[in-house]
Amino acid sequence: MFGNKVENNGVKFTIFSTDLNELELCIYDDINKPPVSKYYLNRGMNSDGNIFVKKVVEAKINQFYTWGANYEGNFHYLIDPYAQEVVQNKDGIYFNKITKLEDTLVKRPNIPWDQTIIYEMHIGNFTKSPTAKVKAPATFNSIIEKIPYFKVLGVTTIELLPIFLWYRDTIKSINPFTGFPPQDIWGYNSINFFALDPMYVEDKQNPREEFKRFVDIMHSNDLEVILDVVYNHTGEGGHGGSVFNFKALANDVYYRMIGEYYANCSGTGNTLNTSHAVVQEMIIDSLRYWIQEMGVDGFRFDLASILAQDESGKWIEHSLLKRISQDPILSQVKLISESWDAKGAYNVGFMPKPFHEWSDVFRNHIRRFIKGDNGLISDVATCIVGKEIAHNMPNACMPVHYITAHDGFTLWDLVSYNEKHNMANGEDNRDGSNNNCSWNSGLEGETSDPAINALRLTRLKTGLGLLIFSRGIPMIVMGDEGARTQQGNNNAFCQDNELSWLNWERTDKFKNIFEFVAKAISLRKSMKWFGSDISPVWHGTKLNSPDWSFESRILAWSIQEGNFTVYFVANNYSEELSFEIFIPRNRWEVYISSDEGSFTYNSYIAKPFSFTVLIDRF
Repeated sequence: MFGNKVENNGVKFTIFSTDLNELELCIYDDINKPPVSKYYLNRGMNSDGNIFVKKVVEAKINQFYTWGANYEGNFHYLIDPYAQEVVQNKDGIYFNKITKLEDTLVKRPNIPWDQTIIYEMHIGNFTKSPTAKVKAPATFNSIIEKIPYFKVLGVTTIELLPIFLWYRDTIKSINPFTGFPPQDIWGYNSINFFALDPMYVEDKQNPREEFKRFVDIMHSNDLEVILDVVYNHTGEGGHGGSVFNFKALANDVYYRMIGEYYANCSGTGNTLNTSHAVVQEMIIDSLRYWIQEMGVDGFRFDLASILAQDESGKWIEHSLLKRISQDPILSQVKLISESWDAKGAYNVGFMPKPFHEWSDVFRNHIRRFIKGDNGLISDVATCIVGKEIAHNMPNACMPVHYITAHDGFTLWDLVSYNEKHNMANGEDNRDGSNNNCSWNSGLEGETSDPAINALRLTRLKTGLGLLIFSRGIPMIVMGDEGARTQQGNNNAFCQDNELSWLNWERTDKFKNIFEFVAKAISLRKSMKWFGSDISPVWHGTKLNSPDWSFESRILAWSIQEGNFTVYFVANNYSEELSFEIFIPRNRWEVYISSDEGSFTYNSYIAKPFSFTVLIDRF
């Protein structure tokens, strides 16, 4: 393995470079003082091919080191691609820390896929607001304080937005309201794939220990931790971008090039050359490190299609994704893919097992359904049984269902805005998706109109109900269970302020949504249907007579579950409708409803745009 390795008689430093003929290795006791020793490594004398090696007998654990090199006429201090801890001194120079791996036995919750409920969250935004009332806001420790919240809600798996060391200052535009360039706060511009970004750590001297303690405590509470990982590009950007390591060390190895230009399949200026053996090994090593050393339970791969492409950007069978899927360690944890890239590749349904894929098909159909569009009933039914991907690709794993994600509208904004409102991002509202499939319920933005707010609340709950009771792996986005709003900003990656922070007072104000979700999850966990392949019985306003016509905006279905029957009713018309129901063996009760209707002798009267779950217990 590259990086630093602590041995009985010193430390061995190893780094890969095709482009440099000389490297400077400096060892430090104090990152704000001169080095205690300095060595020059030359190609041929201190290298085996493209691998530079130096054993330093006097070096020891917890010291720091830098690799220095001249690149394009300037001297650069380089971040070791394999460094497990990276810090900055007062001048902003990055230093690598000498660390040692431990033999760690991780006791995982190992929650089955069909029982998994994912909660996607941003560490900082979750508790940075003073309304969170935590001891150390925006840290891993603050998440520990919120464990009771997760347990009552019923989620099983916490998915963290990127936590690897990343470069914040990639944005050249100016926020017109502040006069300053925004900073990337989502972390999707990694500059090292092993080191934690210190942003979320309370104990800056022991970041790895703090993170491992966080994971251990989550595990002891039967909560899994999975990481959103970005192995498709880095924060170095394209031509004219920053230099941290990869460009100077081996530009044509680490990056996919088109002649002298950087391929931009990620939409961020560069693309990692994930078909190259050196890059593949680095990513495999990184993934294994986070599992074996840091204890995480899985990964969600950003723009995963790139990891299945050759140097020209074409899909290949024997790819990095295939290696991951067959790896004896990596294949045993949760693997989730975003099965597309930014250049137009779309590979949903093609990912190798055991990858579970984000279903943008579910997202788009359910968004349009709760918007009130026609022509969707058959597609929505296919989504409800989790076959929207497997319908075309029978070998696909159970899909990950979501309506909203970190990028895009929050669920409240989805029912409150027709258009994106991203002016604060400094790009004249050009950034962010224009295809949101949203409807503002009658008025753009926040309002005190009780009728509009009631409709928004109903539609939001309807979406959450369809999400939780569809046969897939539900992913709830941080704050959707409390009507979190970003005021119509659908690309808030650069908003480190109240616009993107979770307002816990608002969550408390909308606690009826939280209670709706918690109750829905509780019922889902008790139902065997989600782990089976049994088909539901479909209905319309009449029993056993679903309306599959283009104009239809209703769907009902029933499932027999041991000693109770569950009847689901979705009415996305703008008026009440009467749904015929079975004569109960005991009696029908409304378990949850986004807007509760009423019963007649053999019917349930469903309110407009509502979703209701009826139960007959016997």
